[in-house]
Amino acid sequence: MPLKLPGANSQTATGNTSVDAIAHEAMAETAAALGRIGRKLEEALAELRRHDATPGSNRDREDLVQAAADCAWVMFIQRDYLGLKTDHHLFACYDIPREVLNRVGVRRATRQV
Repeated sequence: MPLKLPGANSQTATGNTSVDAIAHEAMAETAAALGRIGRKLEEALAELRRHDATPGSNRDREDLVQAAADCAWVMFIQRDYLGLKTDHHLFACYDIPREVLNRVGVRRATRQV
């Protein structure tokens, strides 16, 4: 079965060994990138949970919620680029809180000095 490169305008590899090798390498790197994105999301969610479990934490909770939302947004965009259109299993896998999901794609205004 020919390999298909990720992306909306992707080309199918034709059986050419060098093209198939490049396509395989591109797919492997894409999978690795998705894994890195997933780990960053897990870390951001864990940091938010640690904050919530620590009484008197001195870190701004809004910053942690925004950081987790930004990581989730990157994950959703990357998955959409790869053609993975359903995200419902991500919610179960990563246990993304509703308040984080509500912030996905929202940017906080920067403060003017």
